[in-house]
Amino acid sequence: MILNGVIGKSCTKVSPCSCKMDDGFVVDLSSVSRNDQTPYFQDVAKPGSNNELYSFNPCSGFTEGTGSCSEVALCLITISGPIEQYKSLGSQNSTTFSVNGDFIDMHYSDGDGGTSSVVHISCNDGTLGSFEPKGSTGGPYEINLSTKLACNNSSSKLSVGTIILIGFVSVLLLYILVGVLIQKFVRKQSGRHVIPNYQLWSSIPGNIKTGIIYTVKCGKTGHHFDKI
Repeated sequence: MILNGVIGKSCTKVSPCSCKMDDGFVVDLSSVSRNDQTPYFQDVAKPGSNNELYSFNPCSGFTEGTGSCSEVALCLITISGPIEQYKSLGSQNSTTFSVNGDFIDMHYSDGDGGTSSVVHISCNDGTLGSFEPKGSTGGPYEINLSTKLACNNSSSKLSVGTIILIGFVSVLLLYILVGVLIQKFVRKQSGRHVIPNYQLWSSIPGNIKTGIIYTVKCGKTGHHFDKI
């Protein structure tokens, strides 16, 4: 899924769970993060595997089970019968960001150089956060995170008022252009008279002035108006 208006070469780190794109848009995952030592995404199974679970909390560390998952951003839980093993896949202080095609990648390491992971963030207007672990095939552990927090809708959509204004200006410019051509080449006019309906447009300022004066003085002017 394409990041709406956010495609760029880099995303500069602002915090452990946010970065700023080249165009100024900030991807901020604080809405899918908790601060009570528990993960926002907890024990999510890798598709097709019930013995490989992942927990993730982007902004602040959490602790789960026993072992190395203490104050971490990502934790892998491997289940083998009655035994559960917990493995850190990285902490917040190791977070780095990069742009990978249509994705923003959050990179993590566990600190000892032995384990690394990457969360691929993509835009999805239909969800606050959809978390899908992909596991590892010999390289970093990979997780897909689809979220509307990565959608820069403000830069890709025009407001109704803006669309109406653009349409009005376009029609006005077309009217003036066509009118000038007709006046000049068909009606053989010159000077200010090439402006279509010149007499009408030239009378507008005076009419506006008269209307303002009449309104301010509540109709008590020296002008006489015909009754309707």
